[in-house]
Amino acid sequence: MIDLRIPILCGLIRLVISFVFPSLKYQLDNTAEFSTPFTSYKSLKEGVYLLRHGFSLYNGGIVHQPPILLAFLQPFMRLGIDYILYSVVDSIICYQIMELANSRSPQFSIFLKKHNGTSIVTIIGLLYALNPLTVLSTISGSSTIFTNLAISSTLFFISKEYILASSIAVAIAGYLSAYPILLVIPLLSLVHGTKPKSFQSILSNKDVKLSILIVLTSVLVFLLLSYQLSGHSYDYISFCYIQHLSFGKSFPNIGLWWYFFIEMFNSFVPFYKAVFNVFLFSFIVPFTMRFHSTPLSAFILSLGWITLTKPYPTLGDYGFFLSFLPLFQKLFGYMKFPVVSALLILHAIILSPLFYHLWIDLGSGNSNFFYALTLIYALGMGSILADITWASLRFEYDKGKPDYSKKITQI
Repeated sequence: MIDLRIPILCGLIRLVISFVFPSLKYQLDNTAEFSTPFTSYKSLKEGVYLLRHGFSLYNGGIVHQPPILLAFLQPFMRLGIDYILYSVVDSIICYQIMELANSRSPQFSIFLKKHNGTSIVTIIGLLYALNPLTVLSTISGSSTIFTNLAISSTLFFISKEYILASSIAVAIAGYLSAYPILLVIPLLSLVHGTKPKSFQSILSNKDVKLSILIVLTSVLVFLLLSYQLSGHSYDYISFCYIQHLSFGKSFPNIGLWWYFFIEMFNSFVPFYKAVFNVFLFSFIVPFTMRFHSTPLSAFILSLGWITLTKPYPTLGDYGFFLSFLPLFQKLFGYMKFPVVSALLILHAIILSPLFYHLWIDLGSGNSNFFYALTLIYALGMGSILADITWASLRFEYDKGKPDYSKKITQI
């Protein structure tokens, strides 16, 4: 039984902070850690204003959120209660993660120890509710939270074996933020189950075929609705997706793309943008195929990989990914350097705003200062992914019965 006090506490924390410190939203929205051109609250407000007054949404080159999201947020922003919506959405995410920890499905309970189940679920919920990265991301008004809700809903519904709902949820995630549509690949493995399988057997499964059909249909419906909402124009495709995929706006963020491309000769930029996108995609299928017996590992690793390699990540993405790690309780004993990974992430979180301030506000630093911290973010996230990969392989090698005393250097 889920303790509903935890999701309620999650929402109340965000609600109280937003109410007591109303200026904090705008301060966070001006940071490179919680805001990008494709997720910022200012961009959302601009889009809602243009939509309400019947202006073209994308002529000014400021709005990069899809039309359906803007239409959904319009009544909340008009009444000035959008901070309540954000708090409720985060409460739902917290509840869904707790439900995943409480799931009886073998795909989701395989990594959790059986004893003290209730307390484990409560702790997992508290870790999300009190995570400063998710708290601050919600308060900042970033549209990342809606993508996160769609992704958590994908896992929540598939844990209940609701194929229709989970397929629609992953389509929504892809509609809101382009790259999460790649999560449909590990989702198909979750739909198929943990039985031994090959790529051909996955595609021949009737539930998998149904899921693919639902995702494609949902995306098509969303695009047609967007066409109607944006004044019978396809401009939203360029501003919401093509510019995202091609890194159309070179704004500093905590990702790996921005510094690389501002330093590169223009003639090489198109080629390397394609390379970066291929590199991002190239790990999703191998993760899914290798961890066919533990598809939850494939899904979470794919989510972490997208967070690490996409062009416009935020700390809200990092906090959301880290919130799923407690689901891998049995793997913790296999991890080789969790302390190092945690210290790397903590080091970057503390120093990146300071280095950004030195560079942008004081002018006593330069872009190298801030980019050094983004490399530490990447190193910390990379070490976490490597640790989970190794631990998952060891768990599989031990046939689901962990033996932490066994020393193995290579599998």
